[in-house]
Formats: sequence, C-alpha cells, structure tokens
Amino acid sequence: MSVPALAVARSQDGLITRPQALAVGMTKDAIRHAIRPGGHWQRVLPGIYATFNGLLAPVHRRRAAVLHGGAGAAVSGSWACEMSGLEYGPPAGDEIDVLVPWESARRTKGFVRVCRTTRPPEPRRWIDDDRIGVPLQVLVDGLGDSPEPGVVPVVPPARAVLETVVRSACLPAGWRPVCASADGCPSCWDHPGHHHDNALRHTRALMCEVVQRRRATLTALRAEVAAAPRRGSALARLAMQDIEAGCRSAPECELRDLVRTSRLLPEPHWNQPLPGHRGIRPDACWDHARLVVEVDSRSFHGFGDAPARTEERRARYAALGWRVLPVSPARLRAEPAAVLREIEAAYLAGRS
Repeated sequence: MSVPALAVARSQDGLITRPQALAVGMTKDAIRHAIRPGGHWQRVLPGIYATFNGLLAPVHRRRAAVLHGGAGAAVSGSWACEMSGLEYGPPAGDEIDVLVPWESARRTKGFVRVCRTTRPPEPRRWIDDDRIGVPLQVLVDGLGDSPEPGVVPVVPPARAVLETVVRSACLPAGWRPVCASADGCPSCWDHPGHHHDNALRHTRALMCEVVQRRRATLTALRAEVAAAPRRGSALARLAMQDIEAGCRSAPECELRDLVRTSRLLPEPHWNQPLPGHRGIRPDACWDHARLVVEVDSRSFHGFGDAPARTEERRARYAALGWRVLPVSPARLRAEPAAVLREIEAAYLAGRS
C-alpha cells in the first residue's frame, strides 16, 4: 500500500474507500490485488475496504457506516444512544443507523441502514475512549474537518432518542406494541387495538434518562418531539407529557398514570423542591396533605450508599412533619388498585 493510502487509512481507523484509494494514486489492479482471496485487505461494504484482515471491531463498523453515508452522515438510532452514554435504549445490534440529508443518493447496504431526513442536525464529534491517550481538550481543540482515528460524527442525544423510538420497524420485539386487531399491524404504533405497556415503558425510560442524566435539555427534547413525524410518534408524545409534568423515570410516569385515575387526588408536584427546603426533591408531593410518595427503584435506591442516603432523607421528612409513602415499581404494576387506595388514605389523613 502506498504511503498516501496508508495515511488516509490510518486517519479512518484502518478503512479506506475505493475513490480515496484511486485519488491517492492506487490503480484498479492494485486494489483488486489487495482485496483478492488471501490478500492484505478485506471488503467491508461495497466500495469500502479494511486495510487489515480479521474481525471488525465496533470502531470499524461505526467508521464504515459514516463512510458509506457520505457527506453530512452521522450515526443515529440505538448506536447513537449507546455512544451518548444512555443505558435504557435498545441494544445496539448488528445494524447501524446512519442519518443522511434527504437529497443523498445513498441506500441501505450490508449492516448500514440509511435513514434520510429533511432536518439534518448539527452532528457532534464522538471520541472513542480508547483514543484518549492525550488530554481530551488537546484532542478536541485539534479536530478540524479531516477524519481522525476514533472520532466519528453522531447525532445529538435528543435526536438519537427520537430517531430510535419512532422507527418502530427497527426496534426489538419488546419495544414494539402488540396489535390486537383482527388484521394485525405490527409496525403501526397508533392503532387503537395495541397493547403497548412494555413499549411505552421503554420509551418513557429512554426519554426520561436523556433529560435526567443531562445528556439533553428539556427544550431540545421538546423540539425533537414536536418535529417528529406524526406516524410512529404517539408513544413519544405521551411520554413527553409526563416529562413536561416533571416525571424523570418510567416508574414515576406509571405512578402519574395511576394518580390520574383517582377521583380524589389532585396532580402532585413532580420532582420539585419541598416547600421551604430546596435541597429535597421528592418524586411526588402533595403540599396541603404534607404527603410524599417515592418510587423505590432498586436500580437507584438499592446499591452502594443509596440505601443510607434514602434512610437519611426519610428521617429528614419525618423531622419536618411529612409522611413518606414508598412504593416499588413491581408493586405499582402488580397491585395498582391497592397502591392507589393507600395513597388516597394517606392523602385524606394528611388533609384532615
């Protein structure tokens, strides 16, 4: 391989496109020789080659996806959620979604699923952790428009979340509603015959997480939901209503569903500072009844020093004259009527 071709491949995690190889002086015969059986190169996608043999790592698959997408392409979907540090997205499978401008002529090939959009976002530069052999700020400051190993464009987190949840046909089975209609329509989110508890729970968890972990602002997520196509976005819009109300987890959203069925309970404050005590933010709070309901998720309250902090916080509630009613997500789903009766009884006791 020529020195210029080697330099291009090094900047792209060992990958090079056919036009790039020709542009730096390689002949067609040289390319055919490199990718022949037993040669030093291997085909990754049509017109994209790895200048090595062996299995492709995630870094190579991400690079191949954006090279196939061409100018303006950025990794999207579940891969982008994972790259943004989100844990509640669907598993990043074999296929990689890449978002491209609407006028792009690129099409889905191999493991790259091309998604065209009339609203191309400003991509972020994602940097592979394995690349951080130098200080991060030095690396970021040195980035220009040229490719850098381990650095690929990715859509912003809010866009990644919406691109993930509205493309129902690309989601795992547990993320898709199950249609109970006679004709069946497994790829339609909005059919009135759907049982979508699991799908809604996943959608809420991912959308809440991107705000709760401050990967995106509420304003950014709101804008993406507003701009999403109507078809396929019903669950995202429902989850956004809960997030606007103040819910920051899927179980909190489910608690809100339950509270709204009550003829007695008004809407509580969700994740707002306790009156007069800005350092305490209960999950749900009824001021006039001095009642707090907390959703005790094991993933948040059950590990590390979280149990001790939970106990300390509840002692503070008691000292301030507030009643705390804890409820687990499992019980919220298994015994909703009993949970609602307990909340209503505590509310009435507090009001009296």
